[in-house]
Amino acid sequence: MLLKWFALTQNQYIGFFGIGLALFVLQQMPYIIMPLLHLESNPLMEMQDKSAVLNAIEKILGVSCVILMIFLVRGDVQWFSLNTIQEKIFFGVAMLAIIVYFVGWVFYFRGFHDLTFMLITLVAMPPIYYAFIGLWRGNYVLAVVGGLFLIAHLSNVWNNMK
Repeated sequence: MLLKWFALTQNQYIGFFGIGLALFVLQQMPYIIMPLLHLESNPLMEMQDKSAVLNAIEKILGVSCVILMIFLVRGDVQWFSLNTIQEKIFFGVAMLAIIVYFVGWVFYFRGFHDLTFMLITLVAMPPIYYAFIGLWRGNYVLAVVGGLFLIAHLSNVWNNMK
């Protein structure tokens, strides 16, 4: 479902992108099943924030990615399109990012908590996923915010876990 409620610019609308909501839920699946697993060790969920400012920036950018993915829509796009080679590449990279992310969670749930591995698979992949969904949809605001989220997310988690 793709709805356009009102125009922000000539080609950008506040609206609703139903697939965007589904893509967000897909990315949240590890957090949805985590309580069912009763993990012995859970360093990512137990880490203490060392920088309130960096943590706030990270959270604002992460939430902004979700809001932009779901509620900022282009006027000239279909609800789902893989018509151009560019769309296929951007969507493919987003799907590769989510697969790497899920593989990372499988290792994490099995007790493998190497910091470098977690930074690559669990921390870097969600912002990359959001940025490439933005590129796929022609939502360049999301792509830029996703890139900024990548920097803030990696910086904050690395700072907290080092």
